Amino acid sequence: MKIYQVSGLGANGNAFRNLKLEDGFEQIYIPWIDPEKDETLTHYTERMIDKINPTEDFLLMGLSFGGIIVQEMNRFINPKHTILLSSVKSREELPILFRFSSSINAHQMIPMQFFTSRHIFSYMMMRKLYYTKKEDAIDDIFEFKDSNYLKWSIHKIVNWNRSSAYEIQNLTHIHGNKDIVFPIGNIKDCKVIDGGTHIMVMQKPKAVSKEINDVLIQL
Repeated sequence: MKIYQVSGLGANGNAFRNLKLEDGFEQIYIPWIDPEKDETLTHYTERMIDKINPTEDFLLMGLSFGGIIVQEMNRFINPKHTILLSSVKSREELPILFRFSSSINAHQMIPMQFFTSRHIFSYMMMRKLYYTKKEDAIDDIFEFKDSNYLKWSIHKIVNWNRSSAYEIQNLTHIHGNKDIVFPIGNIKDCKVIDGGTHIMVMQKPKAVSKEINDVLIQL
């Protein structure tokens, strides 16, 4: 069975490379696409599902912002299961700072060059944000894309509010208790990875894989 994966903001499919999943499951990465001018998240998600074959059983897996995307995909397709990693399930699970930012558009004042720059200061701050160590190989995972993509994505994250017009069946949320991007104190109904940071999928792949496999063997 295919597992379609969507990675985090500015990250590629290498974020999932350390996972060791049960035999019989094929991991397929869905790459980010450039947003259209003033594109809604719903329309963006519709374009991303073009990579999915809905005529056969499949699963969705989303990391961070990718978790928001796969939940939006449930508007249009019916996965056998949806797995969230280091993500949020509702507006209430977003940090207060994110929700406050959406009300005054504070995030719009962040220079996108901070995230796209290869300057050493920017690089060090990104490591701090994601709680990484020097030995963590993240250079080929985080692709600091163009400013339009980042600005659009950040705006969609801080303003996200999952619609009650559709329900998500069979969802598993796996979250680290050391996540500083989406703090565990806001997260409800999840499987907790002890010591897991926002990029626990890379730092604690064995623990994350076990929780995922516990789901897969039940399908």
